[in-house]
Amino acid sequence: SSSAAMANEKTPIVQSAIPASAAVSASNTQIPLDVIQSISPNRTALVIGNSDYANSPLKNPVNDARSMADSLKQLGFDVSVILNANQQQMESAIDDFGRKLMAGNHVALFYFAGHGVQVDGENYLIPTDAIINRQADVRYKAVNIGQVLGTMGEAEDNLNIVILDACRDNPLPRSFRNASRGLARVEGPKGTIIGFATSPGSVAADGEGDNGVYTKHLLSNMQVPGLSIEQVFKKVLQGVDKETDGLQIPWTESSFTGDFAFKPH
Repeated sequence: SSSAAMANEKTPIVQSAIPASAAVSASNTQIPLDVIQSISPNRTALVIGNSDYANSPLKNPVNDARSMADSLKQLGFDVSVILNANQQQMESAIDDFGRKLMAGNHVALFYFAGHGVQVDGENYLIPTDAIINRQADVRYKAVNIGQVLGTMGEAEDNLNIVILDACRDNPLPRSFRNASRGLARVEGPKGTIIGFATSPGSVAADGEGDNGVYTKHLLSNMQVPGLSIEQVFKKVLQGVDKETDGLQIPWTESSFTGDFAFKPH
């Protein structure tokens, strides 16, 4: 029935790992961080999309997460997907992700679409079950992006890619909504590239189509053969800037010195 379909849509969905393409085979060969090339022996991704917020639902994050997972699978990643996740599910998925990366020699990618906020200069990803009545609640009821970066940084020879399409309209109470607009700048461990949907302190668009504006441009550019990861983010910036008439400017932080392309020539 339609009511059953609606109930299912609101139930948190956890999808198991999707096997990577056979073209990217596992190997025990250790590759120094600064020479990781386009085809790494191991590509591993965790993708989270949260749309079903009680007070401020979003249209596109679940669509964005599904689209990103499909794209990453095509690019040879082992992908774990979690949709409409509560805090426990998010933290458990991050822990599992970290265990997969401990062997090193990975291209590790974390993607989140949904609500994200900053409190006292710290960035938090908001689970769908978070009931936040005051600013102090955030640190206990949301997931600090530092937890993700710390988990990914435990293995020193990985390329870590963090993509946060998490700067949409602020879900926090109006009493302090304006004080924590958008996300703050983040410094990740060595070998990390962090892509933000918009510049620090700004808010991103959820998008009028099936995907958010930022993720839509990411999906198309990641599939361009031979395009380096730096060029991907630059093309995304140009596309989003043009589409939003300069209202949304994606931002990238990087400490990666090697070479990587999602799709080699």
